[in-house]
Amino acid sequence: MKKLLTLFIAFTIVSCNDGDFSVPDFDFEDEVYGCWDNNIVYVTNSSGTEAMVITLIDDELGTEVGTATYDVSSTREVVYRIFNDGIDGNYFCQAIPPTTPTVTTELIAESGTISITTSEVYDEDDDTELTGYSYLITFSHLLFYEDDGDRIFFETLAFGDEFEVDIDD
Repeated sequence: MKKLLTLFIAFTIVSCNDGDFSVPDFDFEDEVYGCWDNNIVYVTNSSGTEAMVITLIDDELGTEVGTATYDVSSTREVVYRIFNDGIDGNYFCQAIPPTTPTVTTELIAESGTISITTSEVYDEDDDTELTGYSYLITFSHLLFYEDDGDRIFFETLAFGDEFEVDIDD
C-alpha cells in the first residue's frame, strides 16, 4: 500500500508542473512621465525594471477639456516592457534608445481603448491665469498576447495618477 501511495504522490507532483509560466505584474508607480515633444507617456514600477509606454498621436494630450477616447492601434501603441536592470528617467526620451539595460520581454497591446480626461490648471495665486493642463489616463478592454499565445486582458486599468503639463512645456 505504501508503494502505491508513494507512486500516486510522485505522479501527482510531476503532472502538476506548469512549466515556466509567469504572469507580468503590471504593478506601476503612480507617477506618470512623459516626453512631450515625442508624444510618449510612460509609467514604471518601483525598481524601474518594468514600464508601460503609450505612444500618442499629435495633440491627443490636448487643450480641449473633457474626456476623449482613442483605440489602440499601430500608430497609437501601448507597450509593456521588462528590462534586465532599472531604466533612468530619460530612457524613452532619447532619439536613439540606449543599448543597456536590455529589454527581456516586450508585449504590444493588440486592442483596447485609451481614455484621456483633460482639465485646465490655474495659478494658485491668480485663479484666472491658465498655467497648464491636467490629464488622467485609463484603459479599457486592453489586450496583450504573450509569445506563447497566452492572453493578458484588463477590463479597466489606471495609468498612474493624474498628471500636469505646464503650458511652457
